[in-house]
Amino acid sequence: MTDCGTLWYVLGMSQSLFPTRWQHDRPPSIEQFMAMFPDDYACAEHLAKKRWPNGFVCPHCGSTKGWRLETRPWVFQCSGQGGPPQGGKRCRRQTSVIAGTVMHGTHLPLRTWFLAAYLVATHSNAISALQPQPKLGLGSYKTAWLLLHKLRRAMVNPDRTPLDGAVEVDETQIAYRTSTQPVTGGGGNSPIGKVFVVAAVERLPGNKSGGIRLKAIAANNAKYLKPFVEENTALGCEIHTDGKKSYLNLPNRKHFPVTLRGSNLPAHIPFVRIHRVFANLKRWGLGTFHGFRAKHIDAYLGEFVFRWNRKRSFQSAMDTLLGIGQKLPRTIYRDIVGDTTEWRRAHQRQIFNMVSPSRLMVAKAIAARDGIALIDALDEIGPSIVKYPRKPPRRPVLPPRRVGDTRRGPRSRGAPRLPREEVEKGWLRHQRFLA
Repeated sequence: MTDCGTLWYVLGMSQSLFPTRWQHDRPPSIEQFMAMFPDDYACAEHLAKKRWPNGFVCPHCGSTKGWRLETRPWVFQCSGQGGPPQGGKRCRRQTSVIAGTVMHGTHLPLRTWFLAAYLVATHSNAISALQPQPKLGLGSYKTAWLLLHKLRRAMVNPDRTPLDGAVEVDETQIAYRTSTQPVTGGGGNSPIGKVFVVAAVERLPGNKSGGIRLKAIAANNAKYLKPFVEENTALGCEIHTDGKKSYLNLPNRKHFPVTLRGSNLPAHIPFVRIHRVFANLKRWGLGTFHGFRAKHIDAYLGEFVFRWNRKRSFQSAMDTLLGIGQKLPRTIYRDIVGDTTEWRRAHQRQIFNMVSPSRLMVAKAIAARDGIALIDALDEIGPSIVKYPRKPPRRPVLPPRRVGDTRRGPRSRGAPRLPREEVEKGWLRHQRFLA
């Protein structure tokens, strides 16, 4: 067998023994992807075709006449005749192809968003903000972190279809202990030192798993478990749970509990799919993010659900990440990190430990005088401005001026102007040279 034949035999054998997850919707290579979207104009053209498959349609007057702005390729301006609300005048409304997408109101180039979505969609595991920052040439970690969190918000479609058929439901605990919680304690259903997560997964033949849903809950009881089941499962489906009483009396659903207490049967035997989800989730969080935090855990759970449900479909993953076909509101940094005032009130002890004693004394005096909280008195003082003493340089930066040298002296004076005759002679010599 020739070398070429041996190569094709090995490739065919590897595909049959180790099938790839991109059999039906294989993504392009990064070189092909960059050739498909070389600039913002190509990205805007792709978004326009996705939004208007049959050509531009103005969302205000319904006209199909319009043109693209040269300086902003993602903006179209309507040139159609306005209706009665416009009094018969031309519409002239501008419509952006990134409106309603995750890129709405962005200051980054569209190509940067496309490359970020490509990296997220094709990466087997999640990526932290430290990876796209140098790869995409972003100026700061904050920009990369905000970009990824905006993509995570686009991963969750509020109008997604609920799980149907036979569905396994169970809950787990993820270790998370804050500095204000005691070192010991937190056993059982106590919320100390842990975050509760509830999950649902569809049962498929052959111990295979279908779609999943995940959500962080405040407590492990019926107040939070039953609403999760009702929101994420279809009416009339089969719900398979353990013998926990919180799942009893589920409305319009067939409940099949399995009591494991008192038996030697491990929980992962009857509920192999849901425990597979929990094992992958915990390993995924520790390996990529080095653990979860309670504030943004729902965003990371949504990303895990997105990757699980779209692990074999690249094109739908790209469309979902870019917000194509969805109506996403504009998201800013404050929407993700929350209100700074609430955070400061919840972490007053940490803030006071970082403030210098002199500023803290001034803040206490202002708080006693005006009758306000100490944390608000720090805002009245304003940020501290530290003045660092500068040492005199060893040598002067500029050479000292000579005696009699001033700003209008000979050194600052420009070159003398040539007489008019000399300028005309030089112009005549230039014309002879050109001839």
